[in-house]
Amino acid sequence: MTNIEAGAVAQSAMRAVEGGDREAWLGRFADDATLEDPVGAPGRHGTAAIAEFWDVGIAVLDAVQFDVRRVYEAHREAMVLADVSIRAPGGTGARYDAAVHYRLDDAGAITSLRAFWDLPDVMEQLAAAQR
Repeated sequence: MTNIEAGAVAQSAMRAVEGGDREAWLGRFADDATLEDPVGAPGRHGTAAIAEFWDVGIAVLDAVQFDVRRVYEAHREAMVLADVSIRAPGGTGARYDAAVHYRLDDAGAITSLRAFWDLPDVMEQLAAAQR
């Protein structure tokens, strides 16, 4: 696997989220993958737990958009720096910056996704928009 492929896998996973394509997103993960999004929140391990993350953390949003600013790649790994915009039901939204680290196996499946972003700030933005 080349370095370019790690960045492509990462960005294709982000496009699946933007498109609301649960199966395409889940299909990018290895069966025993781990997901920490955001890092510091309880992690998820395995297909069922990562699917549950989609159902409770992504599917409930009306929109997610990633504006990728930079991708750093190394052997089977990519760090994506992006500005993220989300829109929740009712039109409330938040915008934040994130650093998302992807680690892939030899077949190109995601074995680890670790997203660094400020959860309290995002929750405050959403709460302020509802006031």
